[in-house]
Amino acid sequence: MITQSLAVTAVETKAGSLFWQMLRAETKKLTRRKGVMAFTVIGTVGAIVITFAILEIYHLSNPLKYSPIGGMSGFNKVIVLLGQITIISASILGTTAGSQDMESGVIRDLIVTGRSRTTIFLLRIEGAAIVWLVPLIVAFLIGMAVVFGLAGGTKEPSLHLVLGAALYCIGVSLVYVLTAAGFASLFGTRGPAIAIMIGWTFVIEALLVNVSALGPVRNLFLTTAISALSPSADRARHLQAAGVTPSLFEDYVVIVAWPLIMNLLGWIRGNRLEA
Repeated sequence: MITQSLAVTAVETKAGSLFWQMLRAETKKLTRRKGVMAFTVIGTVGAIVITFAILEIYHLSNPLKYSPIGGMSGFNKVIVLLGQITIISASILGTTAGSQDMESGVIRDLIVTGRSRTTIFLLRIEGAAIVWLVPLIVAFLIGMAVVFGLAGGTKEPSLHLVLGAALYCIGVSLVYVLTAAGFASLFGTRGPAIAIMIGWTFVIEALLVNVSALGPVRNLFLTTAISALSPSADRARHLQAAGVTPSLFEDYVVIVAWPLIMNLLGWIRGNRLEA
């Protein structure tokens, strides 16, 4: 009985160790893509540092004309930069994670080893999320340091707003990382997936959201849900001006449905690949 228990424990330990090894391998595959990682860091940490550095130079050159870069003004800029502009770098990282095994032909080697296709698929997504979160969190902390450290006596956001902004920025960007990963898994190639993701988000949805004839269909757009959930009132006013008023329930359904559907389709495509 004791021998059997020890054997089961050894198997579980070995399985757990194998899982972390595979997850570590997935993160390494992404971090070794120097171009993708450079764009990821520039699109998160770089966007915050460069934007606020330029604004601070303007403020120091003419304090009467240009207000302090911190406070609520800086807080809104952090939300825009990390909750919306980062969609581009999030999409690039996600599509890279979702397609690199297929593009390089490694996927068939992984399948031949006997590993579960579902496990391979999920590890790919988890690796992308981990790699993305590190620079994003660093960028958010830098942004908050500017918001509170350089407020210059202006109104500062409350703790409630800061926590809401953190959840918003992390949630929005992860939604795009996961959606892009699933979409790229469906295509099996990175280039077209990146072009479609960015083009649909910043061009097609941006145009269609202003087409009143579409009515409630516009509530199904991912950018609509993201703007409606933003802690910044500017995004909500933009939707109201366009006549788009989704409910809170619709917003959460949309941001869950997009990555779920894309990854389900990508998983189906991966299970149909021949070893």
